[in-house]
Amino acid sequence: MPDDNHTVSLAQRETLIKTLPCFSMLTPDEAIVLAKLMREEHYAAGQVIVKEEDLVDRVFIIVSGVAEVSRLTTVKQRLHKMKVVSEPVALLGLGEAIGLNDTGFFSTTGKRTATVTSQTEMEVLALDIKVLHFFLQNHPHLQSAMYAAAKQMLRVNLIKQTLPFVRLSYERIRWLAQQVTDVKLPKGSIIFQQGEEGHSCYLICAGQVEVVTTDAEGVEKRLAVLKSPALFGEATLVTHSPRNATARALEDCELLVLEHQYLSELMETEGNVAKMFMTLMVDRSRPLQNPRVSVHHRTSADGENIVILKNPDQGNYFKLSSEGWFIWQQLDGKKTMQAITMALSDEFNLFAPDVVAGLISKLARSGFITQVEIESAITHTSQSKWARRFANVLRLLEIRYAFGDADKWLTKMYDKGAYLLFTRAGKIILSLISLGGFLAFLFSIGTTIDTFKLMPNVWVVFVLLIPCTIISVALHELGHAFATKSFGHEVHYMGVGWFWTGPIAFTDTSDMWLSTRRSARVTVNLAGCFTDMVVAGFCGLLIIIIANPYIQAFLWLFALYTYINSFRMLSPLQELDGYYVLMDVVDKPRLRQAAVVWLVKKFPKALRDPKLFKNNKAEVYYWLACIIFVVCVSLLTLVLQTIVFKILGIHASSPYLALSLPVIVAVISSLGIIGDVRRAED
Repeated sequence: MPDDNHTVSLAQRETLIKTLPCFSMLTPDEAIVLAKLMREEHYAAGQVIVKEEDLVDRVFIIVSGVAEVSRLTTVKQRLHKMKVVSEPVALLGLGEAIGLNDTGFFSTTGKRTATVTSQTEMEVLALDIKVLHFFLQNHPHLQSAMYAAAKQMLRVNLIKQTLPFVRLSYERIRWLAQQVTDVKLPKGSIIFQQGEEGHSCYLICAGQVEVVTTDAEGVEKRLAVLKSPALFGEATLVTHSPRNATARALEDCELLVLEHQYLSELMETEGNVAKMFMTLMVDRSRPLQNPRVSVHHRTSADGENIVILKNPDQGNYFKLSSEGWFIWQQLDGKKTMQAITMALSDEFNLFAPDVVAGLISKLARSGFITQVEIESAITHTSQSKWARRFANVLRLLEIRYAFGDADKWLTKMYDKGAYLLFTRAGKIILSLISLGGFLAFLFSIGTTIDTFKLMPNVWVVFVLLIPCTIISVALHELGHAFATKSFGHEVHYMGVGWFWTGPIAFTDTSDMWLSTRRSARVTVNLAGCFTDMVVAGFCGLLIIIIANPYIQAFLWLFALYTYINSFRMLSPLQELDGYYVLMDVVDKPRLRQAAVVWLVKKFPKALRDPKLFKNNKAEVYYWLACIIFVVCVSLLTLVLQTIVFKILGIHASSPYLALSLPVIVAVISSLGIIGDVRRAED
């Protein structure tokens, strides 16, 4: 523990310093300078002065008292078990040093080689490695090996104290200390200029650095004054963007320079470094709202105020809770993340810097705010090579192509005739087609089975079905799109793609979030499935009209596929149409996540106290819907299995065999939600 009351005179200090062989060549004046740099510290008996494996940050000369030196060693016990114990190796007394030997430092790595514990009350003279480094730097006649060791220890200590590197292992810190280079700059030197390309970042050893920006009118604004051990200039390396500010030396400075290649290697192999860089960069930013973003308020069924942001430039949306709305209001281009975090704490009694940083990063990625560095580049570089390759493979299996400006041509199609489908007469006609066609489909099951039995090349029908499934998927999405237009909202894009094993289509109906009517949102979500019912019903009616048995068989098979696909889209187990319908009906965002958490954490309590079910009706409805859907999936699979068995002439010898496939399908349908529950339990 340091003591500000000086009890050791300069003469005593000089004598103690000169008795150490590593300082014996100092002149009297140099010894006095070094003596003045040392500070007095006192330790009680039994107190640890330095600990083995810690970084060497100071050296000591003992003024009074006795200390014990001990080292960790491994000893063998019974049954060949090994145990690590501390063994005493020496005692130190007056005039002896801790951390120094005759030629320099005991440690050659920068880590303590032993633990030193005071045996009595002790008084010592302590000298920081940073101070010793600069002293040795100014006295080159001292041993070069000692100066080099002090220099390396200083680098290690500085790096360890720097925010992005605090969690690095000692081995990685030593590696990094060997990669940096030294640079000395006089006062007023420009380290880098705003707008230029950057290839390195800097760590301050000594001196102060001023960071400023210059606006379009040439007016300069100071952002910060940095001193040791601050890191700066790293943002351009992470985001691959030009320097966003100018850095210059306010005093004579000594800096450590880290090149881009070494920083990239660290971020690829050390996940904690990447995360710390993200936090540091977001914290320094002063986020500013995109002025083109519009704000829309909506009240949920439980009275919660939900705010929806709309970005017309990118055609995307963002839902905000009450806390998120408060954070949004703070984004004025003047407050840092730290200031916003403290404001949130004052308003909601919620200290959550990770929540603030996460929300700001998401808003920045979606173009809702500017003047903020985001973690996309960090996330990319922090992945291992095999992870990036795997992600590339996944991207090949999940291909999407969106047609731009879909709203323009959809609006033309809607105005030129599609609107008739949403008139009262149009809805009645479509409903009659859907109902009548379904009845025709059911009545034709028997004759279709007989046709398939007699068909010589039945596989041809299944091959012809493949391109028609793409048409069915496209019509499903058009149903969503035209329903959105019927309520006066925009459809920014539509598209097609491939997801793992089959084609997909998608429609952006997120503009419906702005609607205050739940019924409108539910209608749009159901429009795709209703379109499927109409398409399948139309095929069912054609079966009655067309006499050709082969065409009848094809139309029946296509209708069957469309009905199955429509039913699949109603699944609440996945984030498909049925899930979004249920979410809008109960008016609870992130319903699936909330239901999983409730099942794991609150359901056992609700079994003991049924009144608790009333407090979580939305979650209860979700699980009831999941159970009903799984039962229906099992029954539908059983029916289809029976039809296929009749076509193939197969007779199930055991009821257990007949039930095995429905059970397997039910389990597969539930795998996603089962995985969510298991993760919540962990």
